[in-house]
Amino acid sequence: MNDSGSTTILMADDDPSHLLLAEAALAGAGFMVHTVGDGADAVAQFGDVRPDVVILDVNMPRMSGIDACREIRKQADGRALPILMLTGRNDLPAISDAFAAGASDFAQKGINPRLLVERVRFLLRDRELQQQLLSSRSKLLQAQRIARVGHWELGVEGRTLHASPMLGEILEVDPQSLARFEDFVRLLDRSEQLAVRQAFIACATGAGRFSFDHTFRTARGNTVCVHQEADLVHTAGASGEGTVIVTLQDLTRLHRAEEAVRQLSYFDSATGLPNRRHLSEQVVTALQDGSGVVASGVVAFRMHGFDRIVQAQGLEFANRLIAKLAKRVEHEIGNLSQGGAIPWRSGPAAVCRTAECEVATVLRSRVSADHLTSVARAILEAITSQAAGTDSDYLPAISAGVAFAESGPVEAEQLIQNAHAAAEQASEPRTCETYSPVPLARTRRRLQIESALRGAVDRGEVGLTYRPRVSVDTYELTAIEGVVNWENAQVGAVSPEEFALVADETGLVDPIGRWVLGESCRQLAAWRKQFDRSFFVSLKLSARQLRDPGIVTTIQDALWRNNLPGSALEVALSEASVVAAPREAGKVFEALRAAGVRVAIEDFGAGYASFSHIRRLPFDSMTLNRSLVADLYTDVGAQGVVAAVIAMARGLNVRAVADGIEDSATLQMLSALGCDEIQGPYVSQPLGPRFFEAWLEDGGAAVLAQKHAREIIDALEAVERRSTA
Repeated sequence: MNDSGSTTILMADDDPSHLLLAEAALAGAGFMVHTVGDGADAVAQFGDVRPDVVILDVNMPRMSGIDACREIRKQADGRALPILMLTGRNDLPAISDAFAAGASDFAQKGINPRLLVERVRFLLRDRELQQQLLSSRSKLLQAQRIARVGHWELGVEGRTLHASPMLGEILEVDPQSLARFEDFVRLLDRSEQLAVRQAFIACATGAGRFSFDHTFRTARGNTVCVHQEADLVHTAGASGEGTVIVTLQDLTRLHRAEEAVRQLSYFDSATGLPNRRHLSEQVVTALQDGSGVVASGVVAFRMHGFDRIVQAQGLEFANRLIAKLAKRVEHEIGNLSQGGAIPWRSGPAAVCRTAECEVATVLRSRVSADHLTSVARAILEAITSQAAGTDSDYLPAISAGVAFAESGPVEAEQLIQNAHAAAEQASEPRTCETYSPVPLARTRRRLQIESALRGAVDRGEVGLTYRPRVSVDTYELTAIEGVVNWENAQVGAVSPEEFALVADETGLVDPIGRWVLGESCRQLAAWRKQFDRSFFVSLKLSARQLRDPGIVTTIQDALWRNNLPGSALEVALSEASVVAAPREAGKVFEALRAAGVRVAIEDFGAGYASFSHIRRLPFDSMTLNRSLVADLYTDVGAQGVVAAVIAMARGLNVRAVADGIEDSATLQMLSALGCDEIQGPYVSQPLGPRFFEAWLEDGGAAVLAQKHAREIIDALEAVERRSTA
């Protein structure tokens, strides 16, 4: 301590005069001094005084200073305390006894009091330095414990000079057992020992530092990963020898964390199988190493009905099946590759989980691309045959898809995606499809439409055109069919059939359907008032809308907002939708009919339903499938079917509507068969609102009647001319 005023000194001396002089000098220097006349008293008062420095005369009655020093050192507060011994004997035994008892320093009795003060100050400064050193050493050891670093001091011959406790903790050995560097070398794998020995010798002889990473098992059976660094530190002295300082850092936790990250990055957590990223890297490796390989590709194996298995047995069971499938594929590849036609540098490639219900692997052939397809089919057949065995061999239906790496550059991820697309094309179990870009182009087109269709109504991209429907007998306008049109700057013009399917499957049909219903009712109300006509509007209802429990309420609200009766609207459902959900269709039909809304079945005669399906449903009209009408004039069989459908409509007391009429001959044939209403190009092309108004103002269907009558007259005159010629 440098502040004397806060320093307490305990001094024992049996010479009162010397004690008085020393006390006066020390007190004059600012120290607090407690004096006693015997070593026994010094020991007795040590605990109460709690001095910072003890000064003891060697020769005192009852207890000598040397014995008192020993007793003080036994106490906890006295272990690091500066103790100055005063002796009148200037001989080596006295000095040796003093240091042996634990004295910090000694001085001759009768020393100049001012020198005694400086000697005490020196001892205090030395204690402060010792405390700082101990604190630094403690902090160093604490830092080493936190960082899991142990240090080792070795002579150039490899003998241990000092080993930190952390060194033994890392290596799981007693540090005392590390007498030489060789004791550590023996813990390592034999393949590493020679290199480490040679590196130590080179370092000890001044050739430079060295470093190694080691992984080994300790005597306790634990795997330890350490990083070793060593360097030669030269010491002062004539010999010029140095000390080799070795540090060992425990990297076990870091390696475990890295392994956990690798597992998450390269393996599927649910099954433990390698994942898509793992396969992607294997594909890159396979494509870079083309030695002796004629064809390379990715084969994907798809498990059918994965969702149903999850619902019935749970996700854990379904994941076990995926793991079993991967194991079977790997086993079959091993069997087929024994002939050498399927090469892989270090065994077969891993079978990886690339999708929820799919595993895939990269294969290479020395024969041809067709050979890879044959291999995929052979694996598929072998797995399927096993699955037909006992319950323990059970696997659901499997199909496969193959994608080849073309001669040009190909991305690994794209190749995997192509194999996935091919596996999805193999919709039937036990089938294997080869990738073709055409279905993928359709998939991309569908995704592009789906993305652009979102928000189409809000952007004002959706519009309506109207197709007039007229009576066959009177040529009066009975209805207009609202047709949705959509044009997007990125996608371009999209046919109603194309985007309607996407909208229905994705749920985007809901906002579009609500807009169409509101806009068509608004427009119809305006036209009925403008032209004083009572025609109605016909709108198609999708399969998704049919399942909407609030569809009837939505329709009634649209009619009410536009002050229209229920009969101003016809809701049309396809025959396929009715067959797919007959109970839902029946409920919707009954609710709509109760509200006065007309109900129609579209595309009847496409082969979905029989008379028994529809005769129990309440509806007002049926539209014949266009394929029947297209062949009506040339196909006698089509004439029979159309006649039967029209007769069925009459039997059910509903109106028969024919769509797609292109010429007067077809119209005349339908009129003869008793069809009620028609629409199509012969009546009118789909018309925008302004063009529809102009069509009505120009006479509408009356013009069609005149046109049809003229064509009949022209046909009769032509027949007459031929007969008189």
